[in-house]
Amino acid sequence: MPNFCAAPNCTRKSTQSDLAFFRFPRDPARCQKWVENCRIADLEDKTPDQLNKHYRLCAKHFETSMICRTSPYRTVLRDNAIPTIFDLTSHLNNPHSRHRKRIKELSEDEIRTLKQKKIDETSEQEPKHKEINNSNLDCSAAFSK
Repeated sequence: MPNFCAAPNCTRKSTQSDLAFFRFPRDPARCQKWVENCRIADLEDKTPDQLNKHYRLCAKHFETSMICRTSPYRTVLRDNAIPTIFDLTSHLNNPHSRHRKRIKELSEDEIRTLKQKKIDETSEQEPKHKEINNSNLDCSAAFSK
């Protein structure tokens, strides 16, 4: 039986190409991130086990750095892989598409919250980068003496 991609506006299936398909993770936190990024309302009420058993995303929704080709016949995701590449607008050009999946529309408050969350995550990472840069400067100063 072919695998179909669960991503919005994606009509890829496993019989069409040698494109890899990946199951939703069983880890609840990571699975939740996948569901949030997909923005498909129908998936929100499913458990991680249900998603893992019945739903897949194709490789087109992952950065290439997240995909490992372990052999010509096997492709796996890195443990921390999160899907980030989605076409959330093509349904606007063809609203009668029968392949369309319900996309969760975000309210202004939800958009603001997501933006703030992204800013917070970025600002949390900046001190770590500064610490690394400072320690590199300390090391180079020690070698120049």
